[in-house]
Amino acid sequence: MKFKMLLILGAVISLLSGCVSKQLVPMPDQTKAIEDSSKARIYVVRPTSIGGAVPFTVWDGDKKVGSTRPSGYICWERPPGDTVIRSEAENTATLQLKCEAGKVYYIGQHVTIGWLYSRNQLRLMADDEGKKKVAACSPSRVQ
Repeated sequence: MKFKMLLILGAVISLLSGCVSKQLVPMPDQTKAIEDSSKARIYVVRPTSIGGAVPFTVWDGDKKVGSTRPSGYICWERPPGDTVIRSEAENTATLQLKCEAGKVYYIGQHVTIGWLYSRNQLRLMADDEGKKKVAACSPSRVQ
């Protein structure tokens, strides 16, 4: 009985929070290449509707960037250098990235079903694949 109640409570919380996706850092102008050529641009794209009720929190090193939603993406620019992109759902996925000035990086979030809610993996995509995935998705709201 207690287990059933926990499942129901978890489902309600997930549904109530599912539409919340936001970007906490400025979103660069998507009509321009890179606004500041001394920086790198990063896209984290969640191109699937699997796990629709669960936003995935994304970090660039120790800085919280925002959260993605199904068929959505977040985008930001950062100084060049080494970083770890982290995505949190039921699990924590990481991707080490060496950013170069003037380059654009596309990171895909692969979503699978977990024990209580969605799990994720991160992978670096080729430019042509990344551009297609971004074009098929919507940006998260900037807060």
